[in-house]
Amino acid sequence: DSTRDGAFIMNLATRASRPVLSGRGDYTQIAVDRAGTQVAFLSNRDDFAGDKRYTLYQASVRDGAARAAVAPSALSEMLVAQAANVSFTRNGNAVLFGMARPPVDTLVADSLRDRSVFDLWHYQDAQLQPAQQLQAARDRNRSFQAIYHVSARRFARLATDSIPTVSVSDDGRVAVANSRYRYAVEAMWGDAGTDVYLIDGMTGSIRLLKEKITGNAQLSTDAKYVVYYDDGKYYSHSLANGRTVDLTERIPGISFARETHNRPSTAPGWGIAGWTRGDRSLLLYDRYDIWEVDPAGARAPVMVTDSMGRKTGVSLRLAMGGDDEDDADQRGIDPARPLLLRGVNEETRSQGFVREHLGVTKAPEPLVVADAAFGNLIKAADAERYLVTRGTFEQFPDLHTGTSLASLTRISDVNPQQKDYNWGTVELVRWTSSDGVPLKGLLYKPENFDSTRKYPMVVYHYEQLSQNLHNYVAPFGRNVIVASHYASNGYLVFMPDIHYEEGYPGPSALKSIVPGVTMLLGRGYVDPKGIGIQGQSWGGYQGLYMITQTQIFSAAMLGAPVVNMTSAYGGIRWGSGLARPFMYETGQSRIGGSLWEKPMRYIENSPLFWLDRVQTPVFMMHNDMDDAVPWYQGIEAFVALRRLGKEVYLINYNNDVHNPQSRANQKDMAMRMEQFFDHHLRGKPAPEWMRKGVPYLAKGRDQVAPRAPAAVQAGQGVPNRN
Repeated sequence: DSTRDGAFIMNLATRASRPVLSGRGDYTQIAVDRAGTQVAFLSNRDDFAGDKRYTLYQASVRDGAARAAVAPSALSEMLVAQAANVSFTRNGNAVLFGMARPPVDTLVADSLRDRSVFDLWHYQDAQLQPAQQLQAARDRNRSFQAIYHVSARRFARLATDSIPTVSVSDDGRVAVANSRYRYAVEAMWGDAGTDVYLIDGMTGSIRLLKEKITGNAQLSTDAKYVVYYDDGKYYSHSLANGRTVDLTERIPGISFARETHNRPSTAPGWGIAGWTRGDRSLLLYDRYDIWEVDPAGARAPVMVTDSMGRKTGVSLRLAMGGDDEDDADQRGIDPARPLLLRGVNEETRSQGFVREHLGVTKAPEPLVVADAAFGNLIKAADAERYLVTRGTFEQFPDLHTGTSLASLTRISDVNPQQKDYNWGTVELVRWTSSDGVPLKGLLYKPENFDSTRKYPMVVYHYEQLSQNLHNYVAPFGRNVIVASHYASNGYLVFMPDIHYEEGYPGPSALKSIVPGVTMLLGRGYVDPKGIGIQGQSWGGYQGLYMITQTQIFSAAMLGAPVVNMTSAYGGIRWGSGLARPFMYETGQSRIGGSLWEKPMRYIENSPLFWLDRVQTPVFMMHNDMDDAVPWYQGIEAFVALRRLGKEVYLINYNNDVHNPQSRANQKDMAMRMEQFFDHHLRGKPAPEWMRKGVPYLAKGRDQVAPRAPAAVQAGQGVPNRN
């Protein structure tokens, strides 16, 4: 019955409903403005018998008469995109919707029979063929942001192929866009940039505001300014007079670029806290403190936090104080109300909250400080009551509430069964690298730790891990070391920070980690013949490099390691379709140049060329559908170690990715990794797969054999013996 098709408005008090549009067809993407006075939706009612093309309709809730806002005939070669969300601007004066090209005709199934089928890689393609393939579904269904102005009854297209995403002001009259389209080729080696565009929301006309900045741009809350970060500085551009102001030039001696950035690329900014009401001022972060700056450049910058952060080594960040929590109609930070800031001590990792006031010259007021990790802070809309999680490695992050952050009461007990298990403790440890750099790390111990005993220890590493001091870690089986599980089962777990020197990632890991291990050996409770190392991906690479340079480790479990930077340089990250050069030149590998500019750095940092020195038994995981590191890197490492007569095992979870997604594979990996370490670090008998292997014809048979007792299964703890 076509009379039952339609879009209806119901009075919730009387339950009476009336149609705003009816007739045979689909009605979808229904949106209501914030005031509840109008609706918008899509329908193909007028073209239901044809191509079923959709029309954008808008209707007033009061009179209920829907009118066609944007019909297919008005879009020339474009269509109203059915899958794109329909929404109102915040002010409700315009409707945002999507436009799309007509779908491309698909090839007949047998049309390429007896014809060649190929991919052509072109040197000027913005995206390589693997990336195009991954993005094909998105590209086929791509929509472009458009806007319909209700009063003016006109629409404009805002996004294009080269400007795919836009940010629209509350009234829809202006939009800003960040586009990296022009630098897609250069992005392959890390030399990308961002163009900033201003778009007239009424006409759709586009103007280039700033070319190739290192950061991004954003529209101010009230759309009076565009602010952007570029090469260590923040700038604001006034939409009223077209003037651009350097917001940070009047703050000498303070870096707004991240001093902690340790890759051979331009450092990003510390970030923006928010805007005050009416775009009067902008709050910027440096490493520790918050600054209030005038976007027009007339007033001098003011340090909001009165140097408290820098003086105490505490990083202060806005926890609450943005859009008014008590009034959803208010936008921006109310300067008359206090700001609640989260503080994290960079040295001790203690956390807490402080109260600050804009326009008041005094240090922030500490409310609570603890050796704990706090979650996101929530305040009741109509009461002075707060809700937050608080936890440590030993305490589950339960919910706490109260009228004051200084006196919170725990109201949940999510993990009571933990008391039945030997859990663990964590300690922040310090040492100095071989280059004289002070470093920190985490040492996890069993709950029943005895300093007169010798313990096996596993080193798990990546880059920086000491910031996780107070994080709760629930036991779970995976392809990385889980501190709570290993500590529960009688291991020490050491997680060190690494200091990097550009061009030498392998030696940097060695110079950082080995002195930390030596420091712990000096304490007397680490078994020098029972030290293992484990890392995944970047950690796997670093571990593989280190065992070519030191014999301090008795076993190494390495997941998806790069063994040869010269061959990995030209590989593909199959999960994204991106070529890998950027990772070496300006990214995580930190080589600082191309293979042809710095060939010896690629060779010197590649474990492959030093594998003849390895004395450590190696267990590797590299899966054949790895979507980050080409899995032939694992094969290259295995073949080389096998050729050199080393003890090496390579496990490949068929059709799984970089970090196994199958729960069965995760648990299996955790079990085998523990068996491997138990054998080499604790002297337990080797499991059959280590003694005899798994022949192809026997593949899968070990999966139905009896397993070890539950107490040693991955993710299980040891009952509390205290």
